[in-house]
Amino acid sequence: MLAAVRAERNCIDGVNVTLSWPTSKLDADGSSSSPMIKGVAFLLPGAMTSISEYDGLRDIILSRQHLVVSLFMNVLWPPCDNHRKHARDVERVFDGLKSTYGNLLSDIDAYAVVGHSVGAKVALLVASVVDPTRVKAVLALDPVDINPVEFSKMRGMNLPLNDNDDGDELFSDDDGDVVRVKNKSPRQEASANQIRGENDEKPQHHGSIPIVMTCTDGGPGISKAHDAEAIHALHPLTTCHRHLGAGHMAYCDHGGGWAGKLLMRGVGTEDGNSKARGAAHDLIRNVLG
Repeated sequence: MLAAVRAERNCIDGVNVTLSWPTSKLDADGSSSSPMIKGVAFLLPGAMTSISEYDGLRDIILSRQHLVVSLFMNVLWPPCDNHRKHARDVERVFDGLKSTYGNLLSDIDAYAVVGHSVGAKVALLVASVVDPTRVKAVLALDPVDINPVEFSKMRGMNLPLNDNDDGDELFSDDDGDVVRVKNKSPRQEASANQIRGENDEKPQHHGSIPIVMTCTDGGPGISKAHDAEAIHALHPLTTCHRHLGAGHMAYCDHGGGWAGKLLMRGVGTEDGNSKARGAAHDLIRNVLG
């Protein structure tokens, strides 16, 4: 017997978040015990989009017994280094969660990130250069790699996405900082192999994180030169699923709110958008196990 989902707004290490807890079992007397948590997943929305637009995605994550951590993607502040700031917030919040809810998260040392649009770009940054040793999987729904371009430059250095097959390698980002992408722990590598459908007898990509992306028909202002397919072309160890007939806001429950209705009206067919949402739900189930 399951109790109702509990959601709460909180401030973790200076970052405002919404925590949605998986259902907990009811004791014999009808009282609720501690929630059964198998993992932590961050859910990062599109730019200036309410997290309530992603209740459908949230509920699928909750069904996998993961604590869902949602952050608002304010692309107007800070005006500089915006995406990196949000990516660092993810890392900071996970550390804060471990400190605050240590009794519930003591066995959890890695987390998944599900993001849409700008949130998907931030998810890629977390896995690439901010916290690569603790990210266990990424689902980037129709990422938009702009302001700045970091993964889909046709010329020049791109940030890494599973580009190191032979262990630790060094990369330089736009700021000239040298970034080391480290090998994953045996526990994380085993999880990565399971998600990829690999067994112990198959060769492993050292330091790899399962990174799954989707690509829709886009919408105004979304360049094909910097969408998921463009990212995948330069980072072939990622996985990319094409959702035909779907608009950029297909993964939202109600069209993306005012921003979606203002900027993306009429993009994608009703059937295409519906199929894309269903496919995203299936990808979450696969990624989280």
